[in-house]
Amino acid sequence: MKTALAYLHPILQVLVLVIAFAALRLGLALKKYRGRSGIFHNHHEIITRHMQLGYITVAALSGGYILGLISMPWLRDRPPFGSAHFFFATLALMLFLGGAYTGWRMKHGTKRFSDMRDIHGFLAYLAIFVSLGVGVMGFILLP
Repeated sequence: MKTALAYLHPILQVLVLVIAFAALRLGLALKKYRGRSGIFHNHHEIITRHMQLGYITVAALSGGYILGLISMPWLRDRPPFGSAHFFFATLALMLFLGGAYTGWRMKHGTKRFSDMRDIHGFLAYLAIFVSLGVGVMGFILLP
């Protein structure tokens, strides 16, 4: 049973990354048509869906992060803070949280909207890139 439970964290995190890619795809669609009028009829719907997927991603990644910390000593008999996977997972989570914060700032209005938009995109790209590396680093931790 412990071996089966040890796969719960990685499976959930892969599913969360699929959701993150869906949010990224919508964000790229918004970027593609930025500043063009008359072409983009469902702009508000895409923004709403992008934000929903972003909320789900950040909440689920945060939960998965905690699940990973719990599973290391309980299911794998290893210290939770002693791997590169932990370090880079923390970095990825911070990047996702930074992306969420800049997205929240854009939603609630800011004088530097274009700067926030650029930072938001950069943090999102970097967070997903680091997360893919974290997934590869996690292979050695599997039972």
